[in-house]
Amino acid sequence: MGRLKKGALWGVLALCVVFIAWVGWGFLRFDRDVENPREGGFSGWQCEGGKDCGH
Repeated sequence: MGRLKKGALWGVLALCVVFIAWVGWGFLRFDRDVENPREGGFSGWQCEGGKDCGH
């Protein structure tokens, strides 16, 4: 029974690491899209008024 618990804990740890990496990657992509709106990351909502951000 101890082996099963240990395996389950390692599995949960692996899932946590994957989740944290996925959230971090999403944040980096979001940050890049906010900084470069002309590259198609957003629909232009963060552009300055009166500009279409290249769309």
